[in-house]
Amino acid sequence: MSYSQEALAFSTIPANHQVRIEDRISFLYLEYCLVRQDRTGVVAIQDATDDDDNPDSEATVTRIQLPVAGLGVLCLGPGTSISNAAITSCARSGCTVAFSGGGGVNAYAHATPLSSSAKWAIAQARLISSLDAQKVAAIKLYSKQFGAGQVRDASIKVMRGIEGRIMRTTYRDLAKKAKIKGFKRDTAAADPINTGLNVANSIMYGVAATVCAAIGVNPALGIIHRGDIRALLFDLADLYKARIVLPLVFSHAHDEDPISEIRRDLRRQIHNKHILEDMLGTLMEILEPHLPNRDDDRLINDHGEVSGHVQYGKDDE
Repeated sequence: MSYSQEALAFSTIPANHQVRIEDRISFLYLEYCLVRQDRTGVVAIQDATDDDDNPDSEATVTRIQLPVAGLGVLCLGPGTSISNAAITSCARSGCTVAFSGGGGVNAYAHATPLSSSAKWAIAQARLISSLDAQKVAAIKLYSKQFGAGQVRDASIKVMRGIEGRIMRTTYRDLAKKAKIKGFKRDTAAADPINTGLNVANSIMYGVAATVCAAIGVNPALGIIHRGDIRALLFDLADLYKARIVLPLVFSHAHDEDPISEIRRDLRRQIHNKHILEDMLGTLMEILEPHLPNRDDDRLINDHGEVSGHVQYGKDDE
């Protein structure tokens, strides 16, 4: 297959010239289709018949162009497949691909960072290596989540207790408002609310993965959460759980198709409340105090650093 000149030009666009994370569509969910690269870009292809009751009726093929260059997360559900060329285009454009399984369990294929610098990854490593710095960062996250007055001068243990009480109260009040008796959060349950929470949380983890990928930080190195490969994604997604995700999911408890409505409504909320931009700003605010003084290519030296891209080992050295 030959590519158009526009597609070839796109493949050479440097990372720092791609669409900024805050200007992107938050996510796109697809199921039962093929995702392929054609001459003009990435497309979704779906076969269908004109009459479901007549298998001999003429088949139709629907092709939809996917705006991966301006997309945060491409979420591929059941019945989908993606080609090597298509996922390469997604990675080059900074689009995170999330493969969605049952129960909202996702595996993430991370995009190429929208930054050519390692400065944010270095800042993350410095933060994680200091317990004092992590406490400061945790306080910022809790303050963002619940308000500065709730966590001022509090220990991590106290903050964790505040979080638990707020979440229990939020679940109870929302269940009462939605007239749902005896609600209990269970990720394995099949009722509309628990399933909807799984879906909404997975979407938010995908958004957080896009933010991490945009500046090249490791999603496994969390601040509040530890041990899971998605620890930092949990930290970032939790910022919006009590304020946005839980009320949204419970508001669709009695809809005819709650899962589809939750996806659509959450996409609107992510756009209207600028969640991608806000999440990125929060992450950068936490990491900024730990940024290196310079971010050009350097080499380690016996005392500090020396310039990179220099031929060392000359006879007169």
